[in-house]
Amino acid sequence: MIRIFLTVRSILLFVLGQRGYQAMRAFLLGLWGWLSRKPDPANLQSDAHEDIIESSISFSIVVPVYNTQEAFLRQCLKSVFDQSYPNWELILVDDKSPSDHVRLLLGEAAAHSKVRVIYREDNGNISAAVNDGLDAATGNYFTVLDHDDFLHRNALYWMVDAILKNPGAEYLYSDEDKTDKSGKRFYGVFRKPGWSPELTLQCMYTCHMSVYDRAKAQSIGGFRSTHDGAQDYDFMLRFISRFEQIHHVKKVLYHWREWEGSTALNLSAKPEAYLRQRKAIQNFLDAKNEHYDIGDHVIPGHHKVSFLPKRNDLVSIIIPTANKTEVIDGKEVNHATAVVQSITEASTYENYEIVLVHDGNLTAEQLRDFEQVKLLAYDTSKGFNFSEKINLGVAGSDGDYLILMNDDTRVQTPNWIERMLGMCQRTDIGAVGAKLLFPDGTIQHGGIWLRGNMAGHIDYGASGDTLGHDLSGLSSRNCIGVTAACQMTPRAAFEKMGGYNTQFPLNYNDVDYCLRLHEAGLRSVCLNDVELIHHEGSSRSGGQKVGEDEITLFVDTWAQKIPVDPYLPSNLI
Repeated sequence: MIRIFLTVRSILLFVLGQRGYQAMRAFLLGLWGWLSRKPDPANLQSDAHEDIIESSISFSIVVPVYNTQEAFLRQCLKSVFDQSYPNWELILVDDKSPSDHVRLLLGEAAAHSKVRVIYREDNGNISAAVNDGLDAATGNYFTVLDHDDFLHRNALYWMVDAILKNPGAEYLYSDEDKTDKSGKRFYGVFRKPGWSPELTLQCMYTCHMSVYDRAKAQSIGGFRSTHDGAQDYDFMLRFISRFEQIHHVKKVLYHWREWEGSTALNLSAKPEAYLRQRKAIQNFLDAKNEHYDIGDHVIPGHHKVSFLPKRNDLVSIIIPTANKTEVIDGKEVNHATAVVQSITEASTYENYEIVLVHDGNLTAEQLRDFEQVKLLAYDTSKGFNFSEKINLGVAGSDGDYLILMNDDTRVQTPNWIERMLGMCQRTDIGAVGAKLLFPDGTIQHGGIWLRGNMAGHIDYGASGDTLGHDLSGLSSRNCIGVTAACQMTPRAAFEKMGGYNTQFPLNYNDVDYCLRLHEAGLRSVCLNDVELIHHEGSSRSGGQKVGEDEITLFVDTWAQKIPVDPYLPSNLI
């Protein structure tokens, strides 16, 4: 087959020449791509189509204009005029552009019955221009369209679909992609996760297209000129501090143009924006009386927010152990002894207790070594149940916060307890996890996701320094759950949930617990810059095999309740 291909290639090169061959090859590849393409989800029809068409929901689209290139502005305006959903008004705010072509274009647009043009008397920059448009807006919902970008023709259609299916939605955001100067080539699709409060403190990942309840947007005072360059981030943070009905529309509805002067192409195009983003985050967190530290992220344009303990609460570290010994790097290692030593030698937080739930098989030497450890014997006569073992440990502990921890983990980040506690003490946090690495440095756990009704570990097997699918592989990630190999949870939440479900004796007990937290409105967060080594599988007397009965029970329990992981982008579902 290879020989045939090479022979045909040689003949075509001889007949067509190099350029002709390359042109034909490009044509055939393009034809194959066109024939095998999947339909654009944004071009499809909603199952609520009739209700959308009959809807009276209206939108105000504000476009702040300043010296825009003619081709860019024409495409921007056309994308609004071509909207398949008709209930919109377009408010163009010229921020005293010096270019004659801008006034001519705005004059043309003003002839449209749904267009209003506002000419500012002086140049006030982006926030002032947007505020003039917002003040003039009359729609039920409001959105900003940058003057060099453009919308998918069904952008408003799918926003109405989402609003009808989520009555009371106050803030909606869509997926986005990038386009080049021509506006004809599309790439860099950003499939976003569902609403992720911790991720949004790293960057304004929601960005385009953002749609707000117009009256509520006006009620917070509009955009602030002190944050120009980061005004949309500052506005969004102030909005979500007051309004909580947020919805993700899983379709690419906004095309963000890359060109020499755009932030889309070059973050350094607006270097002051980064500092103003930082200030917006600080304002948001200070208003909530959060205790935090904020620094630079490894990803340019992102921020690294670490939450610090507000109180010196007692933390109980619950460690179920089978008291196994195995050879690691040529040395015999007892996991129960090693994990206790790892905690006591590496940890910088002092107000903690260790509760070791054992099978009654500790040696005399261990009993001496564990003098400062709470020891609870688990009755193995009726078989092994990991959930029972966890619940026993919690019942025998005194801390207001619990860390459930496998004995085959080893602390790598000295302030791990402080970091987990700082996050866990915050409002609406139900579980906090850490990044667990195999001894070779690859990822064993970076949070839990649901795919196809089954649970798995995010970024499993990837390099320890991977950025992750949502760019939070090295910082905080919202996820549907975190593993009990290292999981912090408030005692109050654990007791409210009734502890771990003993119907899951070996597997899925931690996922089941986190899903119950999610049902109760509590979030799980994985701190991917807090690391432990995990020698997976030694903590459980019952081994690692997943029983068919547990799989069936898990699917039967959760497949209908949470059919889709809310934190997964649509391309991973």
